[in-house]
Amino acid sequence: MNPFYFGPSERPLYGAFTRGRSDTGGSHGVLLCYPLGSEYMRAHRAFRQLNTLLNRRGIDVLRFDYSCTGDSAGAGIEADLSTWIDDIDWAVDELRDTALCDRVSVLGLRWGATLAALAARERDDIEHLVLWDPIVRGPDFLEAAIGTTHLSGTVGIEGFPFTPELCAAMAEVNLVSEFPDPGDAAVTVLVAEDRDDYRSVRDAVAARTPSVQYRVVPSPADWSKADPFGDALIPQEIIQVAVDLLDPSEDEG
Repeated sequence: MNPFYFGPSERPLYGAFTRGRSDTGGSHGVLLCYPLGSEYMRAHRAFRQLNTLLNRRGIDVLRFDYSCTGDSAGAGIEADLSTWIDDIDWAVDELRDTALCDRVSVLGLRWGATLAALAARERDDIEHLVLWDPIVRGPDFLEAAIGTTHLSGTVGIEGFPFTPELCAAMAEVNLVSEFPDPGDAAVTVLVAEDRDDYRSVRDAVAARTPSVQYRVVPSPADWSKADPFGDALIPQEIIQVAVDLLDPSEDEG
């Protein structure tokens, strides 16, 4: 693993790049976009496993921390949704430059999936966009997390600050009514359970591109809390499906 900083000098982003185990190399890179807050912590082991399995398929991988999160620059109370979308844009460029890859795919989980979808509208070089259990409507997430969509002050959720400004931006997100044009990217909505809101995202994507899949892989899916033993979720089957979706050899076979 090669840990490093990249991005704008005023807010460097922490990244971890790993090279795929391949004699050819340089053909395919995958950017992994974490969820937010405590879900980031609970998804970390799952992302490490996903990273390792992709490397074994010969795929270069970049994981990174958004601005004001993890080891990237900025205080938590400065977090901004539009900046996080810009961060993904920086990360795609960094992956292309570091891996010297011809193809880039992006997989995001929960808010990472939603942010990745919003970032993809600015690009025409993403081959495959995998939305794993995306946050479909920001207000629904906020109601479940903090009980309201309107804050008068900053609240802490398991040690992670949510400011009124951040929540206001989240409350504006609705992938069903405003799914961005994915351009030439193939899109897969990869979900652990079949729900109406996920189906609505599929339909919204299908209205913009015929290159859409909807995959339901029954798996543990409650990223908002650990299991009774305090362990993070490692949903093996859906991770394996994600790897198969992102492996270019699958298309060639």
